[in-house]
Amino acid sequence: MNMPALTPETMTTEERREAWFDRELIGYAQAANSDYTANWDYGHELLELLASRFRVIEMILGAEEISPHLFGMLHGPDVEGKTWREAFETYDPVLTPHWTGTRLIDNAGIYGLYGVTPADIPLNARKAWIDALAQQLDQFQQVIQPERQGVIARIINLALARHAMDTGEGDVDLQSLALFGGVTEGRIRNILSGSEGGLEKVGQRVTAVSAAAWLNGRKEFFTSIWQHADEALPEATSPDFSDDVVFVPVAADGSYFHPGLMRSGKFRIGAKEEEVPYDTFDEALSALQRMATPRWRRPNDAGNWGIVSGRDWKRIERRQLTSL
Repeated sequence: MNMPALTPETMTTEERREAWFDRELIGYAQAANSDYTANWDYGHELLELLASRFRVIEMILGAEEISPHLFGMLHGPDVEGKTWREAFETYDPVLTPHWTGTRLIDNAGIYGLYGVTPADIPLNARKAWIDALAQQLDQFQQVIQPERQGVIARIINLALARHAMDTGEGDVDLQSLALFGGVTEGRIRNILSGSEGGLEKVGQRVTAVSAAAWLNGRKEFFTSIWQHADEALPEATSPDFSDDVVFVPVAADGSYFHPGLMRSGKFRIGAKEEEVPYDTFDEALSALQRMATPRWRRPNDAGNWGIVSGRDWKRIERRQLTSL
């Protein structure tokens, strides 16, 4: 049976959370056009990770002595058998949410794919929670390095990629970008080989800022909404643009780069002590789009000019910019 298509622009926060458990883990991945199978069920992979470590412990400490203790660690109503090996034949961590690893990967999934946090995280604590999640995932990724090509690695990479885009720092792997955008990785490589795609390559990855800008134009991408209260209704889909469209960087306070930021006939672009003056808005914008972290000088509410960093990108009609 075909399930109805997910529509990022209409799904509420709670619907996104439910989608991870009710759709993704049973085979209905959002990236149906990607190179990868539409299945995010990581349970057996997580189990094998644990089993491989149990086998090493037995080899070091002795199977006869340590095996009962390993079996005793598998508490829960779903445990069957007399040894941990027997238990693992029917033990599915997806059905045991008390596992720390299960919660970690589920949290990575709902944040990475859908841009939300668990319901029990207060709004004012979400940024710190997400930063901590990214740190935990990075540590876990280092532990499972030999097995980094599986489902768990894919989920972790998505969450770390979204965190990079949400903070405007770092870079994004091509696999995650393809999954976010609902295209194949080959399509991403074709875009990178051209000159008009807007993606800025860093080694075998792309900058987080350019990835965010490209995804803003993709209807398949679930924009992060963890910054908003759960009760907030999704924004209505904007009508098609009728004029020339440009992407401009947006600072953390929601302000963005526009033609009104010329001072003494120049736009000043770049970090402190590295600023470069530009005569025209298009030249300055082009320079910003090439930067890993776009920075520009603008006045604050008190009229004092200072440097701000871009954390996102906004798609806007050029004629709207001229009215600012």
